[in-house]
Amino acid sequence: MAKHLKTRVIEGLKSTVATFEALPKGSTPKKRGVYYFRADVGVDAFWGAMDAEKDGRKYKKRIIVRPARFRDGLFELYTYHFPKRWSEACVANRELIKEAQRRAHALEKDNSPEGMEWRIRFFKHYFRVFKGGEKPEEGMKAYSRFYQYVYVAIYRELKNKVKELTNERMNELTNEVKVEEISFEPIDFRPRIRSFSSPMRRAYNSFNRRNLQPPDLQQFIFYEKPPRTTEEFAYVE
Repeated sequence: MAKHLKTRVIEGLKSTVATFEALPKGSTPKKRGVYYFRADVGVDAFWGAMDAEKDGRKYKKRIIVRPARFRDGLFELYTYHFPKRWSEACVANRELIKEAQRRAHALEKDNSPEGMEWRIRFFKHYFRVFKGGEKPEEGMKAYSRFYQYVYVAIYRELKNKVKELTNERMNELTNEVKVEEISFEPIDFRPRIRSFSSPMRRAYNSFNRRNLQPPDLQQFIFYEKPPRTTEEFAYVE
């Protein structure tokens, strides 16, 4: 019987740089399908995909290793399954990434005034942040390569532009709907029953037989339909 991809990777790690351990019973947090191990002597840390990229494309999954977030000294191994369908937001974000990459690669060979301006911006960042230790711009890190800096800067600019356009579109849609155009049906909060209770019906008929003014039904809430006005009753004075 063929072995699973995860089993082959675990056996390979056991025979080289890892010693797998079982967590104490009842310990939390613990996820199903996650294995924990310690790196052997001489290995400080390692993370990322442990299987070959060819196997990942074949089985539509990758075996990932990373330092455990809640247990010092341990590493966790888990399976990342390729999603069957990407959401619209993911597809849009990938398009932004590709566009930023294309522009960054183009600027590496661009000798126009725009390309020189980007190089000046990068050199300021390089000597002040990467070499000088100053705090980088918001959302940026200390980059030592021109492509890295330009790609991240362009990507963030595109993200902000998309966010502004989305907010503007939402404001336009909100302004298009006027309050006067919104119609609603009033809600009758009064409780309803099928008919008057027997004592109330007898009292009401008694007033009618004696040709007296019936009581004001507004003081009662036990009715099915709104009370009629006094003009609707035929009384003899």
